[in-house]
Amino acid sequence: PPASGAPRLTKGEERLPVDMRKRLSLRKEQVAVSLRKHGASEVTARVILVLDASGSMSFLYTKGVVADVVERMAAVAAQLDDDGEMQAWTFATNPARLPDLRLGDLPEWLRLHVRVGEISLFRRKRKKTSDPSQVDMRDVGIQNEEQKVIAEVRAFVRDRPSTDPTLVLFFSDGGVYRNADIEAQLRQAVEEPVFWQFVGLGRANYGVLERFDTLPGRRVDNVGFFSVDDISTVPDAELYDRLLSEFPQWIRAARAAGIL
Repeated sequence: PPASGAPRLTKGEERLPVDMRKRLSLRKEQVAVSLRKHGASEVTARVILVLDASGSMSFLYTKGVVADVVERMAAVAAQLDDDGEMQAWTFATNPARLPDLRLGDLPEWLRLHVRVGEISLFRRKRKKTSDPSQVDMRDVGIQNEEQKVIAEVRAFVRDRPSTDPTLVLFFSDGGVYRNADIEAQLRQAVEEPVFWQFVGLGRANYGVLERFDTLPGRRVDNVGFFSVDDISTVPDAELYDRLLSEFPQWIRAARAAGIL
């Protein structure tokens, strides 16, 4: 194992284009610094990525903002996860699991799988996707149904127990309206070894996600939330700090409560 808190060398990293490898290396150091700062340098975790693909997100996809976010999150998985792999979901009206993101495949994965929802009404004939591993985004749709993807990720974690806790990095531009359903899912998830870190990518309505920090009646606070106007202008150090500040607190609380 690497020296305490040092960036881990991740399988497949050497296959990345040079510029991407350099960015990743610097980012892993930043992640290590943030973990150290929050007293969590020894922590390992399974990292799961969830990407909003609802219609209102299309601008952020076209501008490359979402692809950039995924690349930045790959550094979190590289530092926290023993094999540096990340499970991933996309969602809008319906959730869909994406192929696992392995670090060495990052450029190709971004090209194939970072895609926005599509409206099926006007395209009755299904066009063949160019790659069999791709999700048909028409099945995903364009609405906001966070509670469905939350339920699917919970089922995945239940079916594949891990000795490590799970950190879910959940990106959405808001438009949350299924407040009661989302709250029910996340309340039920309190006793599970999962921390849900939500990141808002716009100025839209985040509903219950913003209120979770103050929602009473949970043994541990299993949800973090913050939003940024423009994530591409937030420096790595600040992004990782905000992203990883509540996770270590939850780990300590969940251990004390016997959840971990």
